[in-house]
Amino acid sequence: MRLTLTLLGFTAIVAYSIVGALLVNDWAVVAASEQPLDTTIARMDAAGQPHSAAGGIVFAAIGVSLATGWVVLSRRARASMTTWGIVAIWAAIIAFGAPAFFFASFGNLNSVGDTYLDWNSEATLALEAPLYLASLSAAAVALAALVIGVVRVAFGARRGGAVAG
Repeated sequence: MRLTLTLLGFTAIVAYSIVGALLVNDWAVVAASEQPLDTTIARMDAAGQPHSAAGGIVFAAIGVSLATGWVVLSRRARASMTTWGIVAIWAAIIAFGAPAFFFASFGNLNSVGDTYLDWNSEATLALEAPLYLASLSAAAVALAALVIGVVRVAFGARRGGAVAG
């Protein structure tokens, strides 16, 4: 069961990272400008505004690295760490994805806003909303996992018994 959850958790972090990278570099830029990507980048260049794929690439690379690290941790710490602890770490990675995504996407969207006075911020937010909602939900899961873990440890210690994950 834990192996299946680990694989699902890994897949979720990697998917979040890839979708975030595509949003940072392409989808959000196109939605904001309401123009094809090539046209948008050409107009941004003409206006002296930069477009960089670095933010999305770094976002994805860090996400995949965190996913890999989380898998290694969850497999190696299975005897010493409760399942709730592993879930809390996974959820924290997803939860902190939202601020990381915001900072990764800021440069390109700022350039779109400086190039297009009538840029469509609502369309961009509509595309980004699932990532932000996933992070908000993960923050709630992390909090719940931590509370459950603390309660189990507290009641397990009171009863003098072993605490199971």
